[in-house]
Amino acid sequence: MTTLHIQDKSYSAEEIKAGNLQFDDEYLRHTVSFCNHWLNKQETFLFNTSGSTGCPMAIEASREQMLASAKGTIQALGLSDTEHIYLCISTKMIGGAMMLVRAMELGCTITIVHPSSNPIDSLNENHPYTFASFVPMQVFDINHNEEMIKKLNGFSNILLGGAPASDDMIKGLEQLKTKVWQTYGMTETLSHIALRQVGTDKYYKALPGVKLKTDDRNCLCIKAEVTNNQWLLTNDMVNLVEEDQFELLGRMDDVINSGGIKIFTYDVEQCIIEKMNQLEMPHKPLFVCRQKDERFGEIVVVVMLGEPLSDDVVQQMTDHCTGKLGKYAAPKHIYFTREFVKLESGKINKQATLQKVLQNS
Repeated sequence: MTTLHIQDKSYSAEEIKAGNLQFDDEYLRHTVSFCNHWLNKQETFLFNTSGSTGCPMAIEASREQMLASAKGTIQALGLSDTEHIYLCISTKMIGGAMMLVRAMELGCTITIVHPSSNPIDSLNENHPYTFASFVPMQVFDINHNEEMIKKLNGFSNILLGGAPASDDMIKGLEQLKTKVWQTYGMTETLSHIALRQVGTDKYYKALPGVKLKTDDRNCLCIKAEVTNNQWLLTNDMVNLVEEDQFELLGRMDDVINSGGIKIFTYDVEQCIIEKMNQLEMPHKPLFVCRQKDERFGEIVVVVMLGEPLSDDVVQQMTDHCTGKLGKYAAPKHIYFTREFVKLESGKINKQATLQKVLQNS
């Protein structure tokens, strides 16, 4: 029997279904309203895409599609009604909504908290939670926070998705005793359609019932009940190693064409992080993106959070990228900002952040 824990109070499925619960908080009202509609067998639901690669769009999902997604994850992870889910990602986005659906279909207990950059800060090491989903930003400090490691080890299964995770973060997650699963999916696939266990799996493996192929761009195509059994074309370049397994290479959207040379932003990010490690300096959250240029068409730039680094350190980072990736992949500028512009999903709006930085420089 599903139980929701909200603000130190518990509510049964019957109470939620009746629809008489009142909350002053808009986020909690939205969350409980979604659960009420689900328990009352609503047939369709609307979700907005994140807007990370374009304008947000409304996606209509049927109850059958969402059930198929939930059952795929439940089967893949071996979840049961004894789970206690800790929900700390936004229920306004598909990832958080599907955590609610999984809980209600399992009939297990779920605790709902407001999404934040450090949602496990208030937990103790002996917390009762078994299953949670995080975005990389929420576990960014894992390599430098022993307390965070101990708390994460209290879970049995952790989903990690919503944005790419750096190689350095993955190395930190590999030291956990709990099972951490990198997810691959999007709003259009109603959460993830493939999982990769950190430290164990080399490739992403599709959930039961999901079919995969690639198009002439080597981008992934997906066919499953969650796509109404129609082929969904993505902009994610992959190496399809088996009919149900793939290596994720990067998004077509994240390929910068500088002077005719194609550069993956992920490779540049990893190169910058590698240099930070070599210099034994605290990591700064960052992203790599394109900036228009009259000569090259596009150039590679980096935007970092925090106070500016010295010219010497910036030059060392640039030289390191040149040596490993070539001169075209080396950042032409490294900008600094006090805050990133965020989308409603919590993801960084890269172009909006860059434009804000350029306007203030």
